[in-house]
Amino acid sequence: MGDISESSGTSRFTALDGLRGLSALVVLIHHCLLVSPLLAVAVNTDGTGTFEPWVWWVTFTPFHLFWAGHEAVYVFFILSGFVLTLPFTGPAQPNWEAYFPRRLIRIYLPVWVSLCIALVTVWVVPRVSSLELSSWVNSHDEVHDPMGDAFLLGGTGALNSPLWSLQWEMIFSLLLPLYVAAGRRFRRWWPLVAAMLVVVIAAGNIMYLAVPVYMPMFGVGVLMAWGREDLHRWAARLRHAQWFGLLTLAGILLCAQWIAYQSQIYIALATVGGSLLVFAFVAWPPTIRLGNSPVLRWLGGRSFSLYLIHEPVVLAITFGMKSSDVLLVAVFGIPVSLLAAELFFRLVEQPSQKLAISGGKLSESMGRRVKSLVWRGFRQRLRQSVS
Repeated sequence: MGDISESSGTSRFTALDGLRGLSALVVLIHHCLLVSPLLAVAVNTDGTGTFEPWVWWVTFTPFHLFWAGHEAVYVFFILSGFVLTLPFTGPAQPNWEAYFPRRLIRIYLPVWVSLCIALVTVWVVPRVSSLELSSWVNSHDEVHDPMGDAFLLGGTGALNSPLWSLQWEMIFSLLLPLYVAAGRRFRRWWPLVAAMLVVVIAAGNIMYLAVPVYMPMFGVGVLMAWGREDLHRWAARLRHAQWFGLLTLAGILLCAQWIAYQSQIYIALATVGGSLLVFAFVAWPPTIRLGNSPVLRWLGGRSFSLYLIHEPVVLAITFGMKSSDVLLVAVFGIPVSLLAAELFFRLVEQPSQKLAISGGKLSESMGRRVKSLVWRGFRQRLRQSVS
């Protein structure tokens, strides 16, 4: 996932770290609530069944925004496109020699450690399905392939299921030079191109195709990075009442699947909502202050760790207690997950960040040396041919 701390010259967008932290917290709450058999059934229906009143209100109204886990991941994708593109929008030539090793180390090392921790939790607390547990919890009772999960690009299983998003994150990271080049080429018409990408997402949504749904989301963030000056000019024209209306619209669009559950383009609508939310955290002072608040900045700094570690924690608690009581699981699962995220950040993610920086510098140095040797050899051959 994109990280403000990875990008040079982006201190003015530090509130996006807070948005990432908020999104990670929503994913944690999402998985805690899926412990409930009733909620797990509700989220897999079209909303036309008969539900208990509290289930209907929590699931099929704007209240769903507080546990809209998949929609929070869409926000992650847009943020990654925006943040990872920012360092390459300046006049300097892109330094891809440093970028690739830094990015690979930054993602893979924490992922591998999280898989090891998930395996330990499975060994300590076996994941045995039960009629008392929700369908979502029981779906994690299967044979695990940690080696396949560790590669990411081929998809992931149920050992640590939030890793499904890292497949698309890694593909985007590898294709970033193409995204940056396209963003530079179309930066003058970026709003139109972004609208076209939303149409592609809608088509993919209708056809149930993953690539045209997820990969354009990163493209929307890339285009927003190229058009950030336009975003600030537009923001200067909006009054507080208009901003409140825009944020309300963003929330409604993010919950489109649950409010207008017959819609076949709800992911495209959620992408628009997520883009509006990113816009607010980039350009509106009140949301910028919110994103820069100590709590959200702390969450943002640990968001990747929280995302990687929370599900094994929640599942271990749930299988250990054999409980489908949402409140009971949340009371234990949320604080333990936050504590585990802090430990994971200090012991795993932070060292991996330092190693990634060192790896990037080493790769850059080696790249320069190779280029120098190649150029020196070329000049020698040229002199020999002339003489």
